[in-house]
Parts: sequence; C-alpha cells; structure tokens
Amino acid sequence: MPTTVTLDSVDRVLLQELQRDARISLTDLAQQAHLGVSAVRARLRRLEEIGVVSGYHADVLPVPLGFALHAVVRMKIHGALFDQVDAVVDTEPQIIRCLRITGESCYHLEVLARDMPDLQRITTRLAQVGSITTDLVYEVVTARPAPMPPEEARR
Repeated sequence: MPTTVTLDSVDRVLLQELQRDARISLTDLAQQAHLGVSAVRARLRRLEEIGVVSGYHADVLPVPLGFALHAVVRMKIHGALFDQVDAVVDTEPQIIRCLRITGESCYHLEVLARDMPDLQRITTRLAQVGSITTDLVYEVVTARPAPMPPEEARR
C-alpha cells in the first residue's frame, strides 16, 4: 500500500489548476501559485516522482469518434478463468476501465461501442470468460478528478 503524502497549500493550488486545465503553461501555473517558474517546475517534478501526478491528458469525447454506446459490464468469474480476464481486456481497447471489485461481481468494466453489434461482439468475448450483466449508460451524472485530502491540522 503506497504511503500517503502531505500536500501544502502550494501543492494543492498546482494540482487543482492542473486538474482544471492540464495544458496550463508553467508561467500561468507559477502566477496562480505565487512562485517562480523554476520552483513550479521543481514541485511538479517532485509530485510526479512521488506518484501524485501520473500523467497529463486531454478528455476526448467518445461520441464524435463514433462510440455512441457507453456500457457497464459486471462480470463474475469462476475458478481458473481469472487468468484469462487480463488477456481479453488487453485485446479490447474499447474496454476503457476495468476494476476488480468485491461483492457479487468480480469485475466492473466500462465499454465504449459504436453500436449494438459492436457491443455484442465485445460482451460475447467477455462471456467466454465469465457470466456477465450489461447495462447501458444514459448519461454520466458526475465525473470528477480526485479530491484534495483534508489539510493537516496546524500545530
């Protein structure tokens, strides 16, 4: 289990600004944090090295790319078939998230598909590994970045 890091107010500002806009310039980031560019660069490098920041990305919307369906698949695996889950997930780039979970299901997967036949193709592959239940997503109500941990009590 990774250790929890302590963030100061400047780290919080940097992380919140990056979560809002990962393309923000170092100059603008420095201005928001009231630091120089080199100090911001050093802090970002430290946050990357300790694993708080793992990358910078753009949120790409699936519908304009032709993925009209968003589905949630719950999958229950029995016995030795656990070893096959990674292979299926690795060969299906339209599985955009795979969580191994507790409870009745073993996995929770998010799938993007062009249409129903495309979704059926993917779920048929998944059903070869375990029993599945598929739900279509009407809308994503909330999708937010990781919250900032509560500030440490001042001594």
